Amino acid sequence: MSTANRSPPTVGLSRAFERVVGHAVSGVQAIAFWTAALLPLVLVAGLFTGVAGGNLSALGGAVAVNVVCAVLGHGHSPN
Repeated sequence: MSTANRSPPTVGLSRAFERVVGHAVSGVQAIAFWTAALLPLVLVAGLFTGVAGGNLSALGGAVAVNVVCAVLGHGHSPN
């Protein structure tokens, strides 16, 4: 009595899911990286023109978004 060692049909599905999740994580890291890299330029321009200085809560929120994007995009390497 021999039994064939068959893998469950969900193995292919889990690999496909891992690939999709991997691509999604890479995309989020790339967007966060470039947002963290370019947002300070927008903030400086807003400070010079006086647009960002008028609303300190918006400025603080933009700085907080920049910090979060820097943390999320840290693992991205732009090749």
